[in-house]
Amino acid sequence: MRKKKFEIQTVLHKPDLIYFTWNDIGGTYNVYKDGHHLYEGTVSEFSDGDFKHAKLYNYVIERVEGGEVVDVIALQTSAFAEKKNKESPLQSLVMTTIVAKTQIALSWEEIKDVDEYDIYRNGTYMKTVTDNRYIDRDFVLDETYTYIIDSKRPLVKSEERFNVFQSVVSSVFGLLNPFSTKEEAAIERFSVSKVIAEPVSLLTPIQDRVRLPNVDRWQFRYATFLKDDWVKNLNPLSRNRFFKGDDRGFDPNGESYRTRVDVELAYDLERSPMTFIKDVGASIAYSSSKRFRKQATASPDGITLKRTNHGESESGFHLTHTVGNPLTPAPAIDYEVRAVMRRDGPFDLTGYHDQSPHHEVYLMRGVGNDWQPIHLSESKGLVWMSEIIAWQYWRISNFE
Repeated sequence: MRKKKFEIQTVLHKPDLIYFTWNDIGGTYNVYKDGHHLYEGTVSEFSDGDFKHAKLYNYVIERVEGGEVVDVIALQTSAFAEKKNKESPLQSLVMTTIVAKTQIALSWEEIKDVDEYDIYRNGTYMKTVTDNRYIDRDFVLDETYTYIIDSKRPLVKSEERFNVFQSVVSSVFGLLNPFSTKEEAAIERFSVSKVIAEPVSLLTPIQDRVRLPNVDRWQFRYATFLKDDWVKNLNPLSRNRFFKGDDRGFDPNGESYRTRVDVELAYDLERSPMTFIKDVGASIAYSSSKRFRKQATASPDGITLKRTNHGESESGFHLTHTVGNPLTPAPAIDYEVRAVMRRDGPFDLTGYHDQSPHHEVYLMRGVGNDWQPIHLSESKGLVWMSEIIAWQYWRISNFE
């Protein structure tokens, strides 16, 4: 008979319960939640009803024989949110990550009307799955991994922002736009990312772990920019035939941008202050012969930030952004971000945005210039800023 692997068997989520079982292969079991010892016994199951909805929790299951920990499973999950945010469907998405010596397993709450999910690991395509789970058994214990789950669905099936009429308009847009198809214009895109620390560190017994240093400073940066040097006005009747672009690619320190937002959370200062800086780049218009015509800067009033506190050393924010072109009637650049950045290291960021212009999101621990890319999205063309076009939704969190 084949020996059972020490792995999670089932995970069950209910509005008031997180319940999981694991393969019973003998010995005594310990269960910890965020470092706190909650269970010791020989029964291979655990239930938890003490949690906040939509918050990520880290569980560790240890198997003990002869007084020594001989195997470990690490599990991260959350409870169902009491209320779903229809504007941002990924915000309350329940995702479970399991790390064992023999597997890295991902499972996630189904996204309604999504038929398949593309799985990437460290930027490499792995597999397309039709159910809401993926198991990886070909990995090494001393390497970090980032898994991305990409999916899409027709806009006509969305209950969040659009109705059938708007979906039809999006299809018409696709026919008129030479740079994309009608199918692209009516497709919502979803991207869920999980950053996983080296499995060897997650599978270290609790008593042997070296406490990770606190994150005294979190820094967040979100910029929108036009990649090209010159951008043609979509309105052929306007005398402003061209606009000056930002002439750059993705770069956390790019000096030219349409808008940029910086947020710093200082846990090392009294009351953990959060600072918020917003800036809007100048809009410059040119004639058909690319002669300067006029310049103006849009108001930053459409960029707002509200701090959110979730407990001791656990804060975040809700960022909303709508900024237009001050020189011509045109759709605004719209996006939204909700973030939680804990002092002990975990982060969870969720957002959605127009599929134009370029969007870049970065995160940094501490001070300096060590920006880590969180979300990078290339523009599909300025007409994609229209409210009738499908948005892109994204979420990223870590497990360490």
